[in-house]
Amino acid sequence: MGAQWELFERFAFVQENVEPELLLLDVRARPELQELWAALQARSLLVTAALDASGADVAQQLRAGDLSPARFREQWEGLGFTEATGRASTAADDWLEGLLRISRITTGQDRPPFGQVNMASRAQRISDFLSTTSPGLRDTVYDLGCGNGKFAITVAASSSARVKGVEYGQTYVESARRNSERFALPNLEFIHADVRDVDLSDGTAFYLYFPFWGEVAHAVARMLGDVARARDITVYASGPRHDYGEHFLEQVTQGALYLAPQRHAFADVMVLRSAAFA
Repeated sequence: MGAQWELFERFAFVQENVEPELLLLDVRARPELQELWAALQARSLLVTAALDASGADVAQQLRAGDLSPARFREQWEGLGFTEATGRASTAADDWLEGLLRISRITTGQDRPPFGQVNMASRAQRISDFLSTTSPGLRDTVYDLGCGNGKFAITVAASSSARVKGVEYGQTYVESARRNSERFALPNLEFIHADVRDVDLSDGTAFYLYFPFWGEVAHAVARMLGDVARARDITVYASGPRHDYGEHFLEQVTQGALYLAPQRHAFADVMVLRSAAFA
């Protein structure tokens, strides 16, 4: 499925950047080029059909309970996180994005002033979050600024934890819900709201892939600090220290959270836990 997704994206890029009518005018004296374009379009349809069939098979296994969370996680993690030559992608990412039909980067017009362009989380980062937090039946995982839902859907399918994706952008939420409907995961929901208006008190693990900055990041860090004082939580925050990470570090200074040692492979990730329960 990963190879099918790579071809699908290549075909999509070509088709989105070509006007067929103008192309045929340009090559009207070159019938062999017209045949080549027709063959490319036919091949694109075959790849799309194959991708649909592969995704439908996995979705059916998840709906029927034939693919357990552990097996699902093994399936995508087992493909590996080595970047392909000439492509900023890995086999695990290609498989997940092909299954979910989620592109790496998407833009939207309904972002708040302190929101970011949606960047789908890398598979290796999702794997690290799962290893770091080990979410189970008693856990509720929040993906704050969930975008199109790659992280939230993957974690919900890879664990028994309750997963809640929170997103301000309506188009992103609609896309995430459409992407997840095929899998009918009972432990997954998407919340369309400003994160500052959401009750996070039931959360045990929080994931943030630099979804916002400035005053929104400051407010969310304070909210998580309040939750950390009441219960044992883990915050997995990825992003720059300036105007983002500094707000979480402020909660460390205030005694709500403590910062785990930095890891070389994830130098931009801060793993923070409740200081009161250390």
